[in-house]
Amino acid sequence: MKKISRTTFYLYIPLIIISYVLYLTAIIDNRSFVSIFTALFLNLINLFAALLFYYLSINRSNQLFMLLNIGGMGVRVFFLLFGVMMSLIFLEIDKYAFIFIFLIFYITSMYAEIKYFNRVNQKPRD
Repeated sequence: MKKISRTTFYLYIPLIIISYVLYLTAIIDNRSFVSIFTALFLNLINLFAALLFYYLSINRSNQLFMLLNIGGMGVRVFFLLFGVMMSLIFLEIDKYAFIFIFLIFYITSMYAEIKYFNRVNQKPRD
């Protein structure tokens, strides 16, 4: 858990700070800032939901493990689809910046998530 927390901290917090500084210096406008923040927030919630479902399924039966992880992926994808559609429809955001940042951080989050789960599940070799 510490490794994914550090990865999340080093990945998301600097981008939030950089985008806030760019917003304060008027390099990016309000629409772009809200787009970046919304995309980061959706991906951060997705990552924490993945961790929650994973830690709920540890040391459980295989059936419950598969239900929580595979079913959790379905819930997460539905949540992301719903969040993206609501953001695009109802928020005054830069749609291209939102989709671009969202996809970059979705891929990055999936990579960090897979590496973390793979590292946790590896058993020590004798």
